[in-house]
Amino acid sequence: MKPAQAPSTSLRDRIAGSDPLRRTLLACTAVMLAAALGLPQVLALPPTITSYFFVTDALWLTGIAVILALGATVTIPEGLGRWVRLAQAPARSIGIVAFLVVLVTLIGTFVVFHGVPLSYDEVMADFDATVFLAGHPIAPIAPEWRHSVPALATSFVLPVPNDAAWVSAYLPVNAVFRAAFALFASPTLTGPVLLAVAVLALAGIARRLWPDRPDAALVAVLMLATSPQVLIAAMTPYAMTAHLALNLVWLQLFLRGGRLGHGGAIATGFLACGLHQVIFHPLFALPFLVGLITGRRWRLAALYLAAYAAIGAFWTLYWHGLLVATGYAGQGEAVGGGFMVERVAMLLQDFEWRGLETMAMNVVRFAAWQSPLLLPLTALAWPAIRRGEGLARPLAAGLFITVGAMFVLLPYQGHGWGYRYLHGLIGNASLLAAHGWIRITGTPAPHRRSVAAAILGLGWIAAVLILVPGRALEANRFAAPYAKAVEAIARSPADIVLVDDANLVYGMDLVRNDPYLRERPTVFLLRRLSTEKLAELCATRTIALFGQTEGARFGIALAQELTAPAVPAIPCSVAAVPVP
Repeated sequence: MKPAQAPSTSLRDRIAGSDPLRRTLLACTAVMLAAALGLPQVLALPPTITSYFFVTDALWLTGIAVILALGATVTIPEGLGRWVRLAQAPARSIGIVAFLVVLVTLIGTFVVFHGVPLSYDEVMADFDATVFLAGHPIAPIAPEWRHSVPALATSFVLPVPNDAAWVSAYLPVNAVFRAAFALFASPTLTGPVLLAVAVLALAGIARRLWPDRPDAALVAVLMLATSPQVLIAAMTPYAMTAHLALNLVWLQLFLRGGRLGHGGAIATGFLACGLHQVIFHPLFALPFLVGLITGRRWRLAALYLAAYAAIGAFWTLYWHGLLVATGYAGQGEAVGGGFMVERVAMLLQDFEWRGLETMAMNVVRFAAWQSPLLLPLTALAWPAIRRGEGLARPLAAGLFITVGAMFVLLPYQGHGWGYRYLHGLIGNASLLAAHGWIRITGTPAPHRRSVAAAILGLGWIAAVLILVPGRALEANRFAAPYAKAVEAIARSPADIVLVDDANLVYGMDLVRNDPYLRERPTVFLLRRLSTEKLAELCATRTIALFGQTEGARFGIALAQELTAPAVPAIPCSVAAVPVP
């Protein structure tokens, strides 16, 4: 009688024995390595912030590929799969995750970003919140400062004739959220608390979709909560965390149904469309509304379509109505419906096929900023997408539609950690990952399930111990010089600080002022001041200068090709902004 043959432990047998997860990991490893190593060689990268970060993100993508390759080829201790036990008490486990994301992101707001907004998108959110906290829908500008608006606020201010008032180019709901938190605690709580809302809403959706699989809800939540992009974004005033939270709340209400559910979804959609730009939430909601039509739910589909038509009209005319309602009648035409149409027309006019290169970088960056197992598990959801199981198809469609729309309208995102135009749909990807988890754990073989759980545990440990801290350090290194420069400018004893941004990368973003210009110093962008205004300031104010020398001392990058500063001559002596 032949002795019993020992089980095979060859690499090929281990991969085949854990099909389809490990084979998918290897496939994703190959794709990521090809993107990380090949795209920088193929693309002619222009000197933009997108290409600057893409090079770094490609290296991170290589690291994620290594993690996936280890999961596919190395025997992972099955103890790493013990996280599945948390699903035995799902409410408590998900509550703990929600608490932890609030704690981590609140601490990160100050440790990573020093509590200072980096980009002008973020500055305008706090700018608007300050106006709302003062009890005003807009802030009037004193006559002495009019016609200096381009030098006082360098970006994202709408054109109001005679510069009679500040009107942000962003819709107000994100700023309203920040103002509301400021009333009771601090605006820095906005992102952390909204992220906790997203976690709880995502868990509620998953439990409704898979009531007998609490482990699937836990997978979706942990994919979201270990995403470096999700955590880093919640440390900032960007509207993207609010998009993520409101999209998931909308979907939870939509699935609940009934008058309360659908009425709540429409109200949530109203808020989501008004967060900062109208377009993002409808791209998320559209596939679900198409599902109503294909499902012949005519009355409900008509209700939603009518509601979104009204919502779109309201937010399109928001600025016009705001100016008219606040006594600036006759000036609202400058920012009415025609203004919105003009903005869209300009974006379409600027379309070019080279935007494919930018979108390729954006998608790679998005993948590099997620939890390591998100892409493989989402890929494993393909059979569910193909068969139209549950919500798999509309969840995937939202991701593809948004990428396509951004390619046509605005491939370049500017600042942002990861790819923020897909941020509101990371919940979609997390639910698709839960679909993938259900697929690979549908087998009755307990060993295969324990191996899959251990691999996911490895991915989350890598995210928590390597990716999230590494990304936080990266964000801090980029943002800290600007935060310290903003703080130094704010401490200047002069009445006026002139920012000479010649050759300073994003130097114009250092120009930040209170909407009512109550605080000193008042900060101007030097190159946007007229000679006459400079002479007036010199005659009546003390002046300090923040230029290339000061920026270099703080560590702000200099432009690669130095150019002669196109700025007016300052007709008086000025002091330099003190550098610690």
